[in-house]
Amino acid sequence: MASDVLQLPKESSSSHSHVLKQEIPALQLVASENGQARWGPLIRLPRGAELHEFGEGSRQGTLLVCSNRCFYIIFEQDLAESQSLKTDKRAAAQTA
Repeated sequence: MASDVLQLPKESSSSHSHVLKQEIPALQLVASENGQARWGPLIRLPRGAELHEFGEGSRQGTLLVCSNRCFYIIFEQDLAESQSLKTDKRAAAQTA
């Protein structure tokens, strides 16, 4: 991304919600008063966190998400792996 400033969406415009089945890395966005954000710390979102998806992040293969009123950039692959963990455990439980 050419700039380190992003425009944050309104929290009510989320397209999808997900609950993490494993922790994943995320780059936190620190909001300013004008609705823009700068890169913040790299953290780990915990298992059980509810994420609200707002579309593509700053680069291809990333997503802009919100959890507990904070915005983050995550990798689509990390979210997919967390979600497939749920499916894999359910399938294993049904066959046992």
